[in-house]
Amino acid sequence: MATEIVAQVISQELHIPLTGLDAWQDAELELVREKSVLVIRPRKLKPLQERELAIQALREDGLLVEMKQTPIYPPIAPGERAELSRKLSAGRSLSELVIEERKAGW
Repeated sequence: MATEIVAQVISQELHIPLTGLDAWQDAELELVREKSVLVIRPRKLKPLQERELAIQALREDGLLVEMKQTPIYPPIAPGERAELSRKLSAGRSLSELVIEERKAGW
């Protein structure tokens, strides 16, 4: 939302009330001459700085969970894989169990 600020022009100086710039108190400012106006705005951050600020804000609000690195497991030998397959496939199939539970009203 734009806020209009009354500035004073004095010989060789331009006075701007700081109350209009309170929202930018921690930001570096840049001055840009555009056509017939002088624009004062917060300096644009580098993409990496924007990312770090966003991560920091999410972390402070409890919206960011740090995930531990997933361990890398060594490949399973074919014989061991076959044995696990045999053990885990005992009994009825999952689809049969689901159909049975649906019929029972679960």
